[in-house]
Amino acid sequence: MPIADSRLLVLGAVLGAVLRTVWSLYLSLLHNRLRDLPGPPSPSLFFGYARRFWTTDPTEVHEECIRNFGRTLSYRVLSYRCLLTIDTKALGHILVRDDVYQKPPAVRTYIATLLGNGTILSEGEQHRRQKRVVTPAFGSLQIRAFTDLFLSKASQLRDILSVEVTRNRGVAMVDIHDWVHRMTLDVIGEAAFSYDIRALSTDPKPNEVRDAFRLVSQSVTRMSIWPMLRFFFPILRIFPDEQSRRSAKARSVTGQFAKQLVEDKRRELAQDPLHLKPSRSKRGDFLALLVEANLEATSSPSQRLSDETIIDECTTFLTAGHETTAITLAWFMYSLARYRHVQERLREEILSIATDLPTFEQLMSLRYLDNVLREVVRLYPAVHSTLRMAMEDDLLPLGDPVFINGVPHDRIWVPKGTPIFVPIRAINRDKTLWGEDAFEFRPERWDALPEAVASIPGIWANNLTFLGGQHACLGFRFSLNQIKAAVFTLLRAFEFELAVPVEDIGKSSTLLARPVRLSEIEKGPQLPMIVRAYRPE
Repeated sequence: MPIADSRLLVLGAVLGAVLRTVWSLYLSLLHNRLRDLPGPPSPSLFFGYARRFWTTDPTEVHEECIRNFGRTLSYRVLSYRCLLTIDTKALGHILVRDDVYQKPPAVRTYIATLLGNGTILSEGEQHRRQKRVVTPAFGSLQIRAFTDLFLSKASQLRDILSVEVTRNRGVAMVDIHDWVHRMTLDVIGEAAFSYDIRALSTDPKPNEVRDAFRLVSQSVTRMSIWPMLRFFFPILRIFPDEQSRRSAKARSVTGQFAKQLVEDKRRELAQDPLHLKPSRSKRGDFLALLVEANLEATSSPSQRLSDETIIDECTTFLTAGHETTAITLAWFMYSLARYRHVQERLREEILSIATDLPTFEQLMSLRYLDNVLREVVRLYPAVHSTLRMAMEDDLLPLGDPVFINGVPHDRIWVPKGTPIFVPIRAINRDKTLWGEDAFEFRPERWDALPEAVASIPGIWANNLTFLGGQHACLGFRFSLNQIKAAVFTLLRAFEFELAVPVEDIGKSSTLLARPVRLSEIEKGPQLPMIVRAYRPE
């Protein structure tokens, strides 16, 4: 057969496969029952509603849809008919039924390029097995044991800022996001692995691990069409872009770092078979607890975690554990700088503790600090939304009926393969639940919450920031207590104000809602602040 004819046959076969796929997707969309739900029309034949997500804040897009079409609706993104709901009964069902509603394969593949396949990404029996091994590292004894470390690292940051203030004659301008990012990375290194990453060091020498995490943090801060196409169409990932190259480099460095830590820890434990050294559970060493629990598991070897999985757990804890804490702490400092009356009242409460090194119980006793933290977590979740996909057909119960062709329905049919958006930030500031002041920063609300927020199926403080169900965040108390220790230490020493107009501060529209300057968004995450030494009157 001539070469030209064979090429035509191959081209015809590929074209036929593409046309069959397109036709199959068209029929799927045409007969999808979710088309009967209220929802916005598709402004684009190919993209559907997707364009809005790379030109507008995703939370604002969701809230606009909810205002116009109700609390449960559908819209099309590319070839998918998606479901969006802020119905708390429906969300509770979705989060609890993790056998039916799981993270889509495309999401798992994308995040695994940064974190590996740790507990965050695993599903089903594999998730339960990993969770059984990892959970003891987040017990109350472990969290309490970290208090001194939290305070020590916060004091180190305080001393660095003090030098900057003194060097600049009493007033320094700093990027507070960068500094808290460094601090939380150092905390994770020591708390989880007994390793000093030295991210807070001012030594100009290269630091490969610190720089790898900075690569991830300084990644794109706005959505664009190409990453979205790569996300939905995995075949396009064979064409690398700048973001994927950064991610691959960072993943390589952090993976090798985690692998070395695991090998070192296994040798350390092997040299102490009788447990003559101080109890690792009291030291709060995440990696020791992880390796020990895995080695001493009473279940069969098949129930234990592989070395690769343990390394992925370490990479996950290193990356997700410090990044989300840094983002939340940065927004906490932003809130204090923007609302000076909150900063002053909180400082007054903190100074009522007559020591720079409070006990765990003293930190937990600060009621207003707790209120402010809850309000920050509510309004500034590090992750603005998450995604689930129906792994099988399901009837989704609703608390608020949805009207289809004028008929109320208290449950809807969700076909297998349906992507479902869980709009975390939209739920956290839903006026139906929180009242008309839901968008306002008001820590006093936590002294008398509306009854309606009790229906939100979150693990902490009546919000969805840490999710709920089997995939709720395991390390949320670690994060919260670290933030309390940092704020306690910094607010005793300094006054903070924004170094740029408040209108210039915004959120990146990517997966993680980092603070950015809207006038310099291409420079990546930053939060410029003016810092002065606190002088009591």
